[in-house]
Order: sequence, then structure tokens, then C-alpha cells
Amino acid sequence: MGKRIIDAYFTKERSYFENQIGREFDYTSTTGPYEYLLGALAGCFERTLISYLDKDFPFSSISIHVEGEKRTTEPTTLENTSLSIKAKGVEDKNAFKEAVKKAEENCSIFQTIKCVSTMNVDLTFED
Repeated sequence: MGKRIIDAYFTKERSYFENQIGREFDYTSTTGPYEYLLGALAGCFERTLISYLDKDFPFSSISIHVEGEKRTTEPTTLENTSLSIKAKGVEDKNAFKEAVKKAEENCSIFQTIKCVSTMNVDLTFED
């Protein structure tokens, strides 16, 4: 399960990639590589966070708003990246905060981006 494979195709008419089950994802003027990278960050962070909670940990939902600011000088890697996490219906807020900290330390995509970007994580709770 460690290896992930995508195939990307680029023509004058269309630019897209496929995953291993053939699902297609278009590159467009408003949804390109960085949007997919930030989406991957949100997904990886959520999965890592959930892995540190008990299987029956009560919560209603988790949303992660991700913003990335690219450098203006080359290479134009991310300079600042922010994750705003909103958790609803969490009873044990301290356990959830601890899981967020562990996710910051162990999410592989978070750690990869952290090599070139300042990372900021903000957590809020809604009941």
C-alpha cells in the first residue's frame, strides 16, 4: 500500500491525471498542481489525525481549510502554508488537540511541505 501511482496526460485539448482505478482529475486554470497538493495535504492530515483517535471517538465532522502562498522567486515553492481545522461535536477536546499535534509531527505530506514552507495549524471547535 506504500506505492501510489498516477498517470498524467497532456494534449492541447486536455491536461489530466488518472489514479490506479482510472478516476480522472483535470488540471485547469483554477485547479492545478498546487490545488491538488493542498488537497492531498488536507486528506493526509485528516487520515493521520484520525489514526490517533480511538475508533469510536465521538465527533460530528472535521473540515480543513488549506491555504498555500508560493514564493515569488524561483524556485516558486510554497513559502507559507496554513491549515485551519474546524471540528464539530467533539466531546474530549484535549484528546483531539493531542491527536492534531501528533498529526503535525507524523503526517508525511505535512512533513514534506514543511521542508520548504512555514506551516501554521489553527484548530477551532464548534458544538
